[in-house]
Amino acid sequence: MTSDSGARAPWWGPVATHAASPVAGAVAECDILASRLPFTWRWPVGRNGLWVLMVTAAAFCLPSSVTAQMPSLQESQVTDIETMKDKFIGLAQAFDEAQYDWRPMDGVRSVRDVFGLIIAECHVFPTAWGHEPPAEAASGFGPELRRAGSLTRTEIISELDSAFDHLIGIVRGMDETERMTDSDYFGRPMKIHANIMISMGDMHEHLGQLIAYARTNHVVPPWSR
Repeated sequence: MTSDSGARAPWWGPVATHAASPVAGAVAECDILASRLPFTWRWPVGRNGLWVLMVTAAAFCLPSSVTAQMPSLQESQVTDIETMKDKFIGLAQAFDEAQYDWRPMDGVRSVRDVFGLIIAECHVFPTAWGHEPPAEAASGFGPELRRAGSLTRTEIISELDSAFDHLIGIVRGMDETERMTDSDYFGRPMKIHANIMISMGDMHEHLGQLIAYARTNHVVPPWSR
């Protein structure tokens, strides 16, 4: 390929495309870049290897208007918590009162215990990030776990709603400086943004636990009907 002056453009030089869409334009640019690769680069990698190079190049060729649409880690975490809220509340409503005391075996948390644990975690996890629990929460993880675990079905459904709103508001309201602040997760030092991620992983584990409890009791999770 030559420039307007007649000189051959280097293979890494700029290219211009006039595609109908940003993605199509990016693909066209990558096709041109691939054609400019020196021959000695093309032969050793073979056809499949060249496609890998082209796909990798495509990631760098995508215009900023496309990559700017990607949500931030913070936004993704908020969305994840909002989804968990809907699922926990949906399951809490799907179990009847009698099923709340069901447990798979002695020494294992009951349905009520798991819901109580989630309420306690929504209230207590943010204390490791420098935020106070709501007024209705007991002081400390153990006391709050016992308080939440003694609630009725109706009270649990209501507190799941407010507890998750408390958690969502805190995660959404953080600025980047706060998210990069040091924190502690049960003795493990880490930045707050990582603490949030691990805390949410724990809550997902208990969501899976409740789904297993539901299926065992012939309760269909609302979102899978």
